[in-house]
Amino acid sequence: MAKTKPSEEELDELREAFDYNDRDGDGMIQLDEFAEMLDELEADMSESETRAGFQDIDTNDDGLIDFTEFVAWWVED
Repeated sequence: MAKTKPSEEELDELREAFDYNDRDGDGMIQLDEFAEMLDELEADMSESETRAGFQDIDTNDDGLIDFTEFVAWWVED
């Protein structure tokens, strides 16, 4: 599947969403912040589903979601 490149406006919106969910402002989204985000989105996911989703997004396996990984997740086809 081809990924679409987000426009500058979309990137700005994604940055705003990322920064909002990066509760401690360290430039990364930790698992607990990711879980809070899913709760706000009413995703209704179990803890194991949340962990699996987090691991899918964390493509460099460092235990954190950076902005690049966040963008890739949102623009996934």
